[in-house]
Amino acid sequence: MGGGGPVAEAEVDVFGMLKGGVGKTRIAMLAALWLATVEDEDVHLVDADSVSQTSNDWRKDYELENPGKKFPVQVTRHPFDDLDEHVAALRSKHDRVIVDVGGGNAGIFTAALVYARRLVVPIGADPSEVRRLRSTWRAAQTAAGDSEVGGFDAWVLLSRTDHGTTLPREYRDMLTSGKDPKSGRDLPVYPLLTAEMRKRVAYQRAYPIVPTRAEFHDVPAVLREIGILPNEKGSQ
Repeated sequence: MGGGGPVAEAEVDVFGMLKGGVGKTRIAMLAALWLATVEDEDVHLVDADSVSQTSNDWRKDYELENPGKKFPVQVTRHPFDDLDEHVAALRSKHDRVIVDVGGGNAGIFTAALVYARRLVVPIGADPSEVRRLRSTWRAAQTAAGDSEVGGFDAWVLLSRTDHGTTLPREYRDMLTSGKDPKSGRDLPVYPLLTAEMRKRVAYQRAYPIVPTRAEFHDVPAVLREIGILPNEKGSQ
């Protein structure tokens, strides 16, 4: 970024869940790495998970294993209630800010969304993840009222899905139909992405590398569907 004119403020994209979130850091970091290495964006990732620090460790371990090589994404660790102020300060310095947030702290989660344009909530095909999704969605709805950028779009992403079983299809139907297939009771309907993070083993092995273009697998499809990347020619 540079030049003498006014500096455009970066878009903020949040990947997180109030508690849980299968593959949360993988999609956050891989999205950041794709945008930095393929799209040539200046990306700053904020590790705001109050329990783990996997995003920050990813950068540190990469640089330890690759002496003399600089990690292509700037990473800071900031799991604190003034996260919104930290993000605000970064917006004028970078092309994009990505926040990896979780750990069960509602104050940090809602602070992450003050300047967000997008929220992606990754979950596994698991009943405990679906239960936790409700509290995350309520927290996101509360945060939308405090947005400084006119609100944000939000989606659910199925992560580490095993299509050798029927579970991904069953959970996709449950999340989008508004009905529990077993009991018939009403359930919330969520905006579920068509794209999924399917490559369980590949994503486990992604830490702490900088992938080649072919090793990003489903990540570009997720980024296209949420509007960060343009659709491919011939697609709707």
